[in-house]
Amino acid sequence: MKTRILLFSLILIGTTINGQTIYIKIGPSFSKLIWNNSIVHDQVFDKSIVGFNATAGINYLKFKYFNLSSGVGYIQKGGSKATMGCVSSGNNYEIARNTIRLNFLTINTDFNLKIPIKELIEPYIFVGPRIDYLFSYSEQEDFIKHFDEAGELNKVSYGIIFGGGIKLKVKRIQLGLVFDYYLTINKLVNYSITVSTATGMQEVTNKLFDNTFTINALFSYKF
Repeated sequence: MKTRILLFSLILIGTTINGQTIYIKIGPSFSKLIWNNSIVHDQVFDKSIVGFNATAGINYLKFKYFNLSSGVGYIQKGGSKATMGCVSSGNNYEIARNTIRLNFLTINTDFNLKIPIKELIEPYIFVGPRIDYLFSYSEQEDFIKHFDEAGELNKVSYGIIFGGGIKLKVKRIQLGLVFDYYLTINKLVNYSITVSTATGMQEVTNKLFDNTFTINALFSYKF
């Protein structure tokens, strides 16, 4: 009985994997933070950062013009803003900066629309839901940490990933270039409080979110 179950499981796994494609996407991420505070207007994230991202996944339910794909990976987001202090650089003084790097685990499922031109070349576009989990961050000054300790930092983000790419197919191996845009629906920080001022009670809103895209090299193998 156990032998039959094992044999059936192997046949099922083989049937599932056969004809599917596993892939790896690796490349830089380009990200900028946007901070909207109803009181603070002069301290903005004026520079983007270049990070790293990598995703591994599988393409399945493959047809001539479309397929589904699911992947799990890592992406770094963040931004940089000027702070009040200065730092010495030789005989010159430069404005100090707080560069924030946010490290996320990301999971997504995409619908891929393929536009085959020839057997070797396959442009495609894709769109699908995405969930990100913030597992660590780094910064020179405490900014994200304040929101984290106050319980106002959303460590789970959800949104949409969409973009396009092109594949070069050589037998079972596929090489390509992919552009991904990460549209996040909820914000890293999003709350409002009422404070007492000289002119009376005032509502203060605080919102922090990112604008992120990636450019990746694609490596895949068809079973």
